[in-house]
Amino acid sequence: MSHALCLVLGWLALSGHIGSSQVVFEGRAGGYPVRVVITPPGVVPAQVPILVRVLDGAPTRVTVRAAQWNLGTKGAPPAEEAAVVPGDPGVWSHDLWIMTSSTYAVHVAVEGPAGAGSFIVPLQTSATRTLGMTPVMSGVLLALGTLLVAGLLTIVGAAAREGSLLPGERPTPKRRRTARVAMAGTAALLGLALFGGAAWWNAEEGDYKRRMLKPIPMTAAVRTVDDDRVLTIAITDSLWRSNRSTPLMPDHGKLMHLFLIRADDTDAIAHLHPLRVHADTFVTRLPALPQGRYLLFGDLLFQSGTQRTLVDTVDVPVAPVVAGGDDGVPVALATSVPPLDPDDAWRVTQAVALGERAVLTGGGSMQLDAEDARGGIAAGRDLRLRASVRNDDGSEAALEPYMGMGGHAMVLRRDGGVFVHLHPMGTASMTAQAQLARRERGDTAFIDPAVVPVIDPAVVHSVVHADMTSQASPGMSHGETLSFPFVFPGPGQYRLFVQVKRRGVVETAAFDVQVARPPAGSGPAR
Repeated sequence: MSHALCLVLGWLALSGHIGSSQVVFEGRAGGYPVRVVITPPGVVPAQVPILVRVLDGAPTRVTVRAAQWNLGTKGAPPAEEAAVVPGDPGVWSHDLWIMTSSTYAVHVAVEGPAGAGSFIVPLQTSATRTLGMTPVMSGVLLALGTLLVAGLLTIVGAAAREGSLLPGERPTPKRRRTARVAMAGTAALLGLALFGGAAWWNAEEGDYKRRMLKPIPMTAAVRTVDDDRVLTIAITDSLWRSNRSTPLMPDHGKLMHLFLIRADDTDAIAHLHPLRVHADTFVTRLPALPQGRYLLFGDLLFQSGTQRTLVDTVDVPVAPVVAGGDDGVPVALATSVPPLDPDDAWRVTQAVALGERAVLTGGGSMQLDAEDARGGIAAGRDLRLRASVRNDDGSEAALEPYMGMGGHAMVLRRDGGVFVHLHPMGTASMTAQAQLARRERGDTAFIDPAVVPVIDPAVVHSVVHADMTSQASPGMSHGETLSFPFVFPGPGQYRLFVQVKRRGVVETAAFDVQVARPPAGSGPAR
């Protein structure tokens, strides 16, 4: 197992993303553009900090409310008032109590002179860790417990020895023996109580750990079929295979968004969309990627709004030489393996620094800049990554929708510990947001992949896109500029891949970003 994969697996249980559980969403609430940052603590129950940054205007009231995906607001506590952060009048914050591991619809409402509006932010809460205890706290509690036990034994002994004596009367040897017996019996009872309490605590902790979010077991392998490399992903999870998990639903028209990034130098990336050929099996041909070991990230969306990411490494062999006909044209591949999806995109490229221009394969260039960086890019700060695309002649390029969005971005920390699939609206899924909104209205309709003949890519493509035509991302831009709100979860060297569609072709550019540690005392994202 590679060093990068070890790091990835160590971060697995955070959310639908790897190494980052924060939810960043940018949209409009009535007349107010806002950016929301939600930071789940990784333990349940817990208070979840919610930060609402009003990007323009001065609202008078901001409220937040969390409703479980299967209950809606009818079964949720009332909305709670957010407060203005001292020294930053454009930022409102509130801590919401979350009591169970589930998917929630966080309702954010803004009111002010520009009107009133609200939207839903999907939030996953899962127990991913246990809270430890510092040595100092352990020592203090041990000392206090010892003092409490000693005090109780002293009280019992004094009561048995002198409780019924008259003032000035001395206890007899018999009373002294009775006191010692009483103290010994009390100590035994306390020992049994402490033993039982420890057993109960260990059982509760074990149950908590069993309910913690864990990786979805899977296997991935590349084999050669009909002179082509084919990647097969098989999910081996028992809940999945026994059909006890929540059904999958398409996100941006695809049942899985698969990302392959070459592990050694991260110079090759593929954004693919495997077909589901069986309840637990996905298959895709591989494009013209160079050989090597690749990090594999497969994004899935469930009907509940939960996002999960499959993680593995896979060895990609050298592409086989395909025999050609008399005219030198390669012979057609057999139809037993589905062709690549029309929205699949890949590229082998060298990254440029943030702020520099990356050359695109179709001509022209792309530049990525960080807004709201306030003097530098530091972990834990909410900001906006803005991509601008220009043609060969320097004119602004017209971008086209790519799977219902203005573009897609992938954020990878170079050690493999962080991977996030970004959209113009942030880290949240637009499909999950729409599904939660439909459920709130009492509409439980969803596309059931089980009824789709998934071996036929044309059928899959048409069916899963049917529900996307009416959806629009508040942060989506189809013009020459495109922005992605994001919070880097930790310091380190990151590589960002940005994909846009221009003249019917998906273009990919890579950028390197050095993220510094947050300033001392800066606290959560502001």
